[in-house]
Amino acid sequence: MVDPRAVRLAAGVTQAELAERLGWEQPRVSRFERQKDWRLVTLAAYLEALGVQAELVLRLPNKKRIIQPLTEGENP
Repeated sequence: MVDPRAVRLAAGVTQAELAERLGWEQPRVSRFERQKDWRLVTLAAYLEALGVQAELVLRLPNKKRIIQPLTEGENP
């Protein structure tokens, strides 16, 4: 499971800085980080605002994998 707070801390970004990048209020960032279920599009925006490059990996029952980019991973 992804821990958004740990990712943000590893990126060296404060909640206030991230909120500004996302156009959110700081309490929304805090709530998001405490959630255990996220909309994929919201998680992708959060990670992209941190400059994180993320991929979604699907492992099918027949052992095939599908890998799709989740973010662009560009620096904000």
